[in-house]
Amino acid sequence: MVGSARLWLRWSWRDLRGRWVLVTVLALIIAIGTGVYAGLGGSSAWRRMSNDASYERLRMHDLRVQLPEGGFVPAGTLREAALTTPHGGSVSATEERLVVPTQVDASTRAGPVLVPGEVVGMSSASAGAGVDSLHLAAGRALRPADAGEPVAVLESKFADERGLPTTGHLTLSGATRVSYVGTGYTPEYFSIMGRPGQFLGAKGYAVLFTPLESAQALTGQTGKVNDLVLRLAPGTDRAQVQKELTAAVAGLGGTVTNREDDPVHRALYQDAENDQTTWNLFAVLILLGAAFAAFNLVSRMIEAQRRELGVGMALGVPPRALAVRPLLVGVQIAVLGVVAGVGVGWLMGLAMRSELSALLPLPVWLTPFQVGRFTEAALLGLVIPIVATLLPIRRALRLQPVDAIRTSTTGRARGGRLLASGRLLRLPGRIYSQVPVRNVLRAPRRTLLTALGVAAAVTSMVAVLGLLDTMFATADRSDAEISRVSPDRLSVSLDSFYPASSPQVRALAQAPGVGRAEADLRLSGTVSAHGQDVDVMVDVISLDGGVWAPTVDGRPATAAKGLLLSTTAAQDLGVRVGDTVAFEHPVRTATGLEMVTTRVPVGGIHPNPLRVLAYLDTSQADLFGLRGATNLLTVVPSSGTGQASLQRELFDRPAVASVEAATGFSQAIDDSLEKFTGILRLLEIVALLLVLLIAFNTASLNTDERAREHATMFAFGLPQRTVLRMAVTENALIGLLGTALGLGFGYLAVDWLVGRLATVIPDIGMTATLSTETVVTTLALGVLVVGLAPLLTVARLRRMDIPAALRVVE
Repeated sequence: MVGSARLWLRWSWRDLRGRWVLVTVLALIIAIGTGVYAGLGGSSAWRRMSNDASYERLRMHDLRVQLPEGGFVPAGTLREAALTTPHGGSVSATEERLVVPTQVDASTRAGPVLVPGEVVGMSSASAGAGVDSLHLAAGRALRPADAGEPVAVLESKFADERGLPTTGHLTLSGATRVSYVGTGYTPEYFSIMGRPGQFLGAKGYAVLFTPLESAQALTGQTGKVNDLVLRLAPGTDRAQVQKELTAAVAGLGGTVTNREDDPVHRALYQDAENDQTTWNLFAVLILLGAAFAAFNLVSRMIEAQRRELGVGMALGVPPRALAVRPLLVGVQIAVLGVVAGVGVGWLMGLAMRSELSALLPLPVWLTPFQVGRFTEAALLGLVIPIVATLLPIRRALRLQPVDAIRTSTTGRARGGRLLASGRLLRLPGRIYSQVPVRNVLRAPRRTLLTALGVAAAVTSMVAVLGLLDTMFATADRSDAEISRVSPDRLSVSLDSFYPASSPQVRALAQAPGVGRAEADLRLSGTVSAHGQDVDVMVDVISLDGGVWAPTVDGRPATAAKGLLLSTTAAQDLGVRVGDTVAFEHPVRTATGLEMVTTRVPVGGIHPNPLRVLAYLDTSQADLFGLRGATNLLTVVPSSGTGQASLQRELFDRPAVASVEAATGFSQAIDDSLEKFTGILRLLEIVALLLVLLIAFNTASLNTDERAREHATMFAFGLPQRTVLRMAVTENALIGLLGTALGLGFGYLAVDWLVGRLATVIPDIGMTATLSTETVVTTLALGVLVVGLAPLLTVARLRRMDIPAALRVVE
């Protein structure tokens, strides 16, 4: 028995040595599939663990109270409201803050840097605070002695993106000079999203953390706060405390949210979960490519041994024993692939760890070796080649011995033989021009397997490029809507509500370089319908004759009554034009702003993909108790004045909180996608490498199997370049088929991924898109890589022993 086992091992090892190049390539394909599965899948677990540890390290709040835009109360008011609720004794830590938008001038010798941002006033000892601690990335922390001084810690991702030093000076709105003594962030700024309605990213949004007294002095809100964060004792019913606190601050217009409501917190965890699904998709696609390649190779190896199997069956050897030899080959390929796959997965993990830590700087990064994931990958790597071996073995052993031994038995489909013969399909040109097409047609199963392997790899590449196309197309749609009229206009946010005829507003409207200024309103609210809620940022503008108005049904909106919602918001709420929705919004009263709910009709649906954007006509300003008031100016530069110069002019004006270009979303998308380039390019390289390996395997197998055909052509004087051209043409046809299938499957993958992505960033309505450039590039690369693979076999053709190849031994 031992001797028999040794014989089978030696025999299978001989098979491996005879096709060592093909076996090595196939093992690499298996290694890529299992390595990608292990390396990419582990990154999602790293993210979840790192998120948990980072939030715990900085003691993120359990609940947060926010006053509406422009609403402030005396310091101590919000803390008292929290502590006097029935469960106030369960509050373990509180922090009152002042969070105010501003404009930040961080210009350097390298160029101007003028961006919107916000000042976050907090405890000067916040680095060790009991809630929402400030993590210091570089420099020094805030000290009690800094209270009241124009001193801050600058958000570190903005500093890194802009190449700013660890310490320096900044200028805020109103020409206020601030010194920053370090860089860092709090839990709410692990990722930068900007204020509601903004999508500016870390490069376009600056946050300054200052002592509370300093923030009050910088913003002119002496003794005022508008934000409270708190932590609860373990075991406290958070939902009950949130309900009680909501009732306590309702008269102040405050809203109460919990940790999971924080957009950054939600995005980080949902993104990690979405990444897991996305990486699994890429890994499965690559594994499918490996499976098709393995099936193709083993099938052709067994077909080459068909006569040997037939002789064995004729001699009475049991089929089970005959199956051992090819099965051992499959097992050996699997073991080689798995061993190499562990190395590929480890390298992939290193690359992902480097990319993730740069993409998302967290105070704690945990990246342990993912034993479970690598075990799954190893099992998959073992199973795929073995299953790929079992199927063709079963097919071969079901033949009658006489059929297996017969030389004319090719195993090709009858339809394929008819097509290849020319009786059903007549091809123009000389015979050697027809051979590549006939070779593709006469073995349809083999052609389809190879094409499917290529298609699986191309699908993963198209999914990567399609995600980029979708994001860019979304930004273009937003820009097309926003820049339809007066594309160079600016949105000037004021630091409070002012009468439209006030000196501050008149001074801004008459500033040098201002061609036209329109007094508008911007307020946040929540729209509800059919049990769904959507947070919106409502601009109250002149829809008829104003500087700019959104489009409805392809035409500029008119001053019809009703709320104009985005297509995304309307779909999420399940409403149409004319339906009534519940609109929770602030109303100015004698004591300040308070939140009320009003039933309003949907007046129209605009096409901007940003869900948060909504509009009302100025005639409906009474809804907020703010007729004649403004906190937003829409400004158009005068003739000859550039947008940047006007932004600089308005930056130093009193009452200005921020000045932003109306079209900033596409630039933010570009900046954000730049950070993902490393990961996406890595996946593209893996996909192209897999396509090349599959194509090389196919070309090598064809060269081996058609050795006698090629020798015959050489014997009749056909030059090597003609034979090589035939092989290139055949591969190119298979590459075209596989790439076309990959494009179709790739679009479906993009559509599925976009649907998953909508749960992570619901405020951006995206539609799966494949650009013409992506389609053309993919077709060109797919056909080129597969088509040129036979060039790698040219040395074998040159070394061919023609007499030996023509010799037939029966």
